[in-house]
Amino acid sequence: MSNRPSQLEQLASQATTLYSRPTVAMELLRLTERPAVDARELKNCVAQDPALACKLLRVVNSSLFGLHRPVADLNQAIGLLGIKPLKLLVLGFTLPDTLFAGIAARQLQWYWTNTLTRAVAARLLSEQLWKQSGDEAFTAGLLHDIGILVLLRELGEPYARFVNGVIEENCSLATLEQDTLGFDHVDLSAALLERWQLPQRMVAAFETPKRTARLTRLSVAEGELPQILHLADLLVQLVGQRRYGVLAELMEAGKLYRGMTKAMLIHLVECLQPQVNQLAEVLALELGEGRDYVQVLLESQRQMGLLGEEIASEAVIEEDERIYELLLTQAADLTAAMQSYLAGRKAGTKPKRQAQQTHAAHAGQRQPRGVVTGQANDGRMTLLQSLTVAATRCRDLRQELSLLLVESSEVTSATVVDDPTASERIHRALATACDTLHDEEATILPVADGRIAVVLANCERRAAINIAHSAIREFGNVAEPQANNDFGPGRLSIGVATIGAIPKNFDAARLVESATRCLAAARAGGMSAVKSIEA
Repeated sequence: MSNRPSQLEQLASQATTLYSRPTVAMELLRLTERPAVDARELKNCVAQDPALACKLLRVVNSSLFGLHRPVADLNQAIGLLGIKPLKLLVLGFTLPDTLFAGIAARQLQWYWTNTLTRAVAARLLSEQLWKQSGDEAFTAGLLHDIGILVLLRELGEPYARFVNGVIEENCSLATLEQDTLGFDHVDLSAALLERWQLPQRMVAAFETPKRTARLTRLSVAEGELPQILHLADLLVQLVGQRRYGVLAELMEAGKLYRGMTKAMLIHLVECLQPQVNQLAEVLALELGEGRDYVQVLLESQRQMGLLGEEIASEAVIEEDERIYELLLTQAADLTAAMQSYLAGRKAGTKPKRQAQQTHAAHAGQRQPRGVVTGQANDGRMTLLQSLTVAATRCRDLRQELSLLLVESSEVTSATVVDDPTASERIHRALATACDTLHDEEATILPVADGRIAVVLANCERRAAINIAHSAIREFGNVAEPQANNDFGPGRLSIGVATIGAIPKNFDAARLVESATRCLAAARAGGMSAVKSIEA
């Protein structure tokens, strides 16, 4: 948890006061894992929550079970349900519902449609491809996006409009959240589950980046649940959100993970929608209309056949970039809402003033291994050269490449001359943030007017964002006590651009431009911030 952005930790902390830990669900899971299940203990567990007991009776008496006469006894209801359905239903009922009655209905309907589709898809994938019980995968799919509910509650209308823009443009919510907030709703879900003390295996699965190359390198035990969630997420994007371009990635990942064929995928999708509809009926939820998962799959295959997988993927990337740029320009209200939230949490507290002691502690600190400090002369040319060299190495090793562009509110072209220690403090903060990296993975270069670049080889986007947030925390420790504001002494703005599949005709200038745009967005917020983009 220490590597997470502070605003993410604050949101998770606040959320635990809004949503109690799903005690009944966890206790029920504990009871059902015993070799011999005690029916009386199960009944007593469920009876602890009268609302839950009523819902279970409603489910048993619904048309889904087709009983000849109504059931009013909990013992009988649990017996009719069976252990497995009981666990799934209880886990579903622990999610907040009436708490969000005031939130726009369209966003919640979109949320529940995606959530139930992901949960059922994860269960089917576990059962059909991994040949094992799908209970854990279903639970993970159900809780995967609970961070959306937290953000809706905490940030209110600005976030609801943000989600509405994602729905309208049919693009990736998590990517835009990373670009705007510096973290996404899945990060928040993981932080919340950790505070609930749910299994670390599930928390780790949420935190593992959903990248095929990364997931295929994990051991069987480590990769199982993250791989299932990755495929389930791609299925949600494909059949739930009609993002046809993800079919190529879905087929490639499925084949690498478990040898999935087109016939297997079609069979899985044929099973998916009926079970999603049944679960929605059980949970009394209204999902989006006009859903035909099999037809969407067939349409995506038709389009892929017309365009060719490589061409279609390039077209999707270009369209996503255009949409992201458009929505990022409209995200000012969301950034302001986050600032107001943080300011409210800090009300009545004083910024920590430990600059002199911390400055002295860092004055003699060594540079971390693999960090090279460049000169400011002709900084842009040096940066482009460093990026080109790093890109060649990363392409050969099939690694990702990230670039950080860093500015401080304290550093201008004047202060670089008058007060060189201001720039030095940024260097120390960045060097400390990069200290865990291996040799030749990080290069720190002055660019111009106090701006500093960090070239990170073998560094995926999320890891680069974590390094950026670590640098912000470290900068707060080493900064001089000269700026007085609610967010501490001075601020650090960081733009992050990451490229995964590096082409042979890699354009270093384009990566710099992407990071520069993110830096401008981070600087506009008026507080320490990180903005990122997949270049």
